[in-house]
Amino acid sequence: MATTNNIEDFFVQFNDKINRLVPQIIAETANEEFKENFRRKSFEGVAWQETARKVKKGSLMVRSGALLNSVLPSVVSAALVRMSAGNSKVPYAQAHNEGSLITRSARSEAFVRNRVKSGTRKGQFKRGTKSGQGMSFKEFSYNMPKRQFMGRSSLLNEKIKQRIQGALNN
Repeated sequence: MATTNNIEDFFVQFNDKINRLVPQIIAETANEEFKENFRRKSFEGVAWQETARKVKKGSLMVRSGALLNSVLPSVVSAALVRMSAGNSKVPYAQAHNEGSLITRSARSEAFVRNRVKSGTRKGQFKRGTKSGQGMSFKEFSYNMPKRQFMGRSSLLNEKIKQRIQGALNN
């Protein structure tokens, strides 16, 4: 009977270890892979569509790093691992990942934005506005191309399997 309890204890401990270890491995691997997609500028080997305008600062989809840094695990449990991107400061994450039609309605501004008149920042906006003629903007729409950086991936599944097998062998 003593060996039966030892075997049962072993399997209980093994099951607890799996429930703690596997979700963490999945979350870490997915997070690394999705962030790596920004460096590769592709998802599962499918390159992102280039922009019509030349990228002056940073890389395509990484200028401030806000979108890249918003990719995080939102739920990590034994039953579920969920990754998410975007937040209140990065509302455009879903539009980039899935592609979408962006529309803006017509609007007018009844003020003039102050601009720097000389120096290295000449022409750039400075704080504040002043009353004046202002500007009007026409309605327009833009079809944002799909530049997927996260989602279901066979490459990711293989990496997760390898890491879990490595962890179990140790």
